[in-house]
Amino acid sequence: MKITGIKTNIFSSFHSNAKRNWLIVRLTTDEGLEGMGEASMLDYDPVLVNVLEEWTERYLVGKDPLHHELHWTRMFNDNLGRGGRLFSTVLSGIDLAMWDLKGKALGVPVYELLGGPFLDRIRVYANGWYTTPGTPEQNAEEAKAVVAKGYTAMKFDPFGQTSYMTISPREAQLAEDRVAAVREAVGPDVDVLVEVHAKFNVYTAIGLGQRLERYRPFWFEEPVSQENVSEMKQVRDKVNIPIATGERLYTKFPFFELVKHEAIDILQPDICNAGGITELKKIAAIAEAQHVMMAPHNTNAAVGTVASMHLDASMPNFLIQEYHAEHYEPHYFDIFPGLPRQQNGYVDLPQGPGLGLGFDEEMAKAHPYLPQSHRERGI
Repeated sequence: MKITGIKTNIFSSFHSNAKRNWLIVRLTTDEGLEGMGEASMLDYDPVLVNVLEEWTERYLVGKDPLHHELHWTRMFNDNLGRGGRLFSTVLSGIDLAMWDLKGKALGVPVYELLGGPFLDRIRVYANGWYTTPGTPEQNAEEAKAVVAKGYTAMKFDPFGQTSYMTISPREAQLAEDRVAAVREAVGPDVDVLVEVHAKFNVYTAIGLGQRLERYRPFWFEEPVSQENVSEMKQVRDKVNIPIATGERLYTKFPFFELVKHEAIDILQPDICNAGGITELKKIAAIAEAQHVMMAPHNTNAAVGTVASMHLDASMPNFLIQEYHAEHYEPHYFDIFPGLPRQQNGYVDLPQGPGLGLGFDEEMAKAHPYLPQSHRERGI
């Protein structure tokens, strides 16, 4: 089997915090099989399409798609932009498509190619459910609705959208009030995950984290910027909440630094940005060596979501999976036949060969790309 080309589709959908675009990739072959991947970067999608087409022609046409490790390494080493978000996203999309092709060619789900499943189902947490900035009472009512849908864990950013580096006493109190209200609304048995979006400097993050300890957050995500490992370690040393980060990091190397310097409890690489299944499997192994847990970031369409679940099932150190799907418009599910649904806080393992997903191209075309000026972003 040889690769003959690439097809791309960009579609959009809305949730309470953002209108999002997603970029779906399909590698074609001379045997008629197609492998589906995703190269969603939440922006600059037309630029990504151009790079995807160029890389496919330069590195992949005429090659065996089953040799994904060889292709990954060559594409990574041959480009000056390696390690950055744009090139790593292109690499991720192609990698996912090659894994899907391999599973289809061999007639097995991708998780069987990764060593087989440790789990029969994947625990997920809700995101995309809350108003930001919202009142504590508003967020509490929204949290109750999430629990009513069956979720046992949910994440939100209580810090609004205007505080960076430091925070005013009024905004800090409002953030604490939001967390307190959500904790009271959902009770002690539902996990509440606190997102920070890398907003704050060290002393602000430590102060806020210590204020929130009493509400027992499941984790404190991206309390400081991802660029400086020592800052993350300072927060971890002073805050008695597990520290998570990784959505803005690409390839194995920065994750190794976090683990090596004991700066982190939970790693959150995104399968569509950090290097695909091939690289996240290695990141998971690095983490496992120091008993660090894996909770892949996921603001992706169904392809990235399901690819993450195949990987989750195969990881001894998997913790929980981010899951936005049920907070988007219904066509999010209609475009991808076979996408599993959340039940009681879990999603069953995908079935069928490869990733186990179909693709309704006409439905995707009915919800086309929206330029940045026509939408809001959210992470």
